[in-house]
Amino acid sequence: MPWRALVLSAVTLGMAAAAAPPDPPFTLGVLRRDGLLLPFAAFNGKRWETPWPGSDLSVPLPISIDDVPRKWWGAVGPGAPWTAWILGEATLTPRPLVVRKPEQTHVFCGGRLALATDYRGGAVDPREPTAPKHGLAIAAAPGTVTLEPIVEVSVLSADARQIVETIRTEFDEQETRAANHFTQWQHPYSDAERKQYPIQLEAFYRAQEANAHGTWHTSYVEAVRRFPAVDPADENCGLITFVRGWVTQQAGKKPVINIGARVTYCDRDNVSFMLPFGRLAVGGEIYWVYQTSSWRDEFYSVARVRPDEVRPVVAVVGGSCPKGPFRRP
Repeated sequence: MPWRALVLSAVTLGMAAAAAPPDPPFTLGVLRRDGLLLPFAAFNGKRWETPWPGSDLSVPLPISIDDVPRKWWGAVGPGAPWTAWILGEATLTPRPLVVRKPEQTHVFCGGRLALATDYRGGAVDPREPTAPKHGLAIAAAPGTVTLEPIVEVSVLSADARQIVETIRTEFDEQETRAANHFTQWQHPYSDAERKQYPIQLEAFYRAQEANAHGTWHTSYVEAVRRFPAVDPADENCGLITFVRGWVTQQAGKKPVINIGARVTYCDRDNVSFMLPFGRLAVGGEIYWVYQTSSWRDEFYSVARVRPDEVRPVVAVVGGSCPKGPFRRP
């Protein structure tokens, strides 16, 4: 092919790529048991944004839905219908969600602007620092966005035993780093002694992914190694090593393991746990949507998953409390 034809072909392809329409915009919100909706992220057709106000209640509460500033809704705008995707159902089935009015609610030691809806999942104890989450809500043009499930795998299954063996070496390495992190405290068990205690899987979430990057499995795991208490001051609440993180596995390739460890006591202070809401296919990529929460905070997150990495693209503080006095370790 003559060089002019090659240049013309390249230019034509570039123009076609540039002219490709963006994906439909949408907004995501966490749906609580009491029916309050907490918007936290939006996709404008090309990239992720966080237009809804966070936990700072210095922002005035709008009187009605019509008074909510348009920019808070994201690119999808204020008129898009909301759809709820409820956790725990046999299949993730969308159901219409009617948004009624803005409302203020407390989340841990702060407050947050929320939206009251017609959903009622059950009573909520107002003395609790936060409310259980029942699912994810999406504001989008009808039929444009579908939430796919994330499977919770039994921790007693053969797959669970296999994933423990997959992460064992990295678990030990991360545990050693966490144990050596302290400058004024020493772990009562040596590296060799710690390895004698079993790794116990406590949560295992998995999905089979497929797109232009290939076909692979994405897993999120939470696992512990428990140790008997050795100090009477510990009141029989012994040390644990808590590990959580991602594992991606593609046929014919070495698993990519990205986990971190924390050494703490059995009360699990400063330990965060995941609640997955589901997966989205957007712009040729796959994203997991989930909450992570501890005794003193919660975050709402979106992470892009590929065979070789998992990268958070949104992490919004839902609410938090200040850390208390230092406690070893």
